[in-house]
Amino acid sequence: MTEHDDLPGSTVFHDHGAEKVALGMMLLDGALIGDVEQIADQAAFHHPVHHLLFGVLTDLRQEGAATDPYSVVAHLAERGMTAKVPDNGMYVHTLIEAASVGGDVRHFARIVADRAVLRDLDLRLSSVRASIRAGGERSTADLVEQARTAVSDLSQRVGATGHTWAYWPDLLEPGFDAFEHAADSDEPPGIPTGIPELDDAIHGLQPGRLIVVAGPPGSGKSTLGAGNFPRSAAFTHKVPTAVISMEMPVKEMFNRLACAEAGVSATAAVKGELSPGDWTKLSKMAERTGEAPLYISDVKGQTFADIRVRVRRLQQEKGIHLLVVDYLALIRIASNAPRHQQIDELVKQFKDLAGELDIAVVLLAQTNQNSVQRGDKSPQLTDLKESGGIAAHADVVIFVHQPSMFEKDKRPGEADLCVRKSRNSDTPDIPVAAQLHLNRFASFAIPA
Repeated sequence: MTEHDDLPGSTVFHDHGAEKVALGMMLLDGALIGDVEQIADQAAFHHPVHHLLFGVLTDLRQEGAATDPYSVVAHLAERGMTAKVPDNGMYVHTLIEAASVGGDVRHFARIVADRAVLRDLDLRLSSVRASIRAGGERSTADLVEQARTAVSDLSQRVGATGHTWAYWPDLLEPGFDAFEHAADSDEPPGIPTGIPELDDAIHGLQPGRLIVVAGPPGSGKSTLGAGNFPRSAAFTHKVPTAVISMEMPVKEMFNRLACAEAGVSATAAVKGELSPGDWTKLSKMAERTGEAPLYISDVKGQTFADIRVRVRRLQQEKGIHLLVVDYLALIRIASNAPRHQQIDELVKQFKDLAGELDIAVVLLAQTNQNSVQRGDKSPQLTDLKESGGIAAHADVVIFVHQPSMFEKDKRPGEADLCVRKSRNSDTPDIPVAAQLHLNRFASFAIPA
């Protein structure tokens, strides 16, 4: 058997025949090299000879040199690579015969690329199996996330071999429909926050976006992000919503949300001091929200992998459109990297999750003490604690600022929602009523 007798052939992990046809077509027509490059890279060519020749063809193309068989053989000779190709390089000419089958070179390139994906998938799943069998302290969710990441990364490569271009004429009708809907609707394009002025600024909580709500402890960031937002979404607009609270148990979350929605004091409710009028308000609240699509989790010590697995399952079952996570610093990170790198990667993962599931993700975060040192206490993006990556990856950043936290008599009972980042929109400071005894913020424009 000669060195190249085994070149033809096909298994689940490679198709040397398809590799030969693709290479032969490229040798016949150098313009096809670019078509193949859009679908398959050099690593996709399984046989060492084909791997080498594809690299030579792409190099020659980039240099603007000829890519016909004679030029390729000459190139091999110049670089002392002739011995690496069967029959002292003359195998290159036999590839022309393979190309005689005809057809679309992209078809054969997709076969080559798909077999490469299967090779990589087998390798990565073998790694996952090894991690599972090794035991150790890794959680089940972490192992599932390792498997999911392997499949997800490779699925993007499979998608890249298909039709991924949006054709402009096909965009016109749905695009104009969206313009007309926006003109005819009083609602923001995203999920309403419950604060009309904030909706005007950020256009609601839009799918695919990461919205960071930040503030120092006690400022009301949970009241806004895990209170106002899910109440508006689930109670008022019946949007399926998930809230993950790592700070408060479900019972406390219920107390805060129910009392805020009813407009009664949560403290009075806990102490058993509700008035007859309060009971009436709570009864009406229960009727109004009896079928609200709100789902709450209070599991502590979750990693991002834990969160992602649970949220994906919930979205598949209930079709959620909004996820609120309270809060960033309480998410467990299994990494030895510096803290700022850990936070940067974590925020990026939440941004990717918003895009992958096409949901709005609200992530609560703490601020550092920078504002305390400034004369102007108005919050800035540099106040975000532990990582500049928070502002880099977020689509919207909203700070909850209570002037009375810095000067006791300055605007008591009020707060500013300071929008410091918002893509394609303004970044104003929005004054609101801080009704913290009712666990809510309220617009001055809407009667309480």
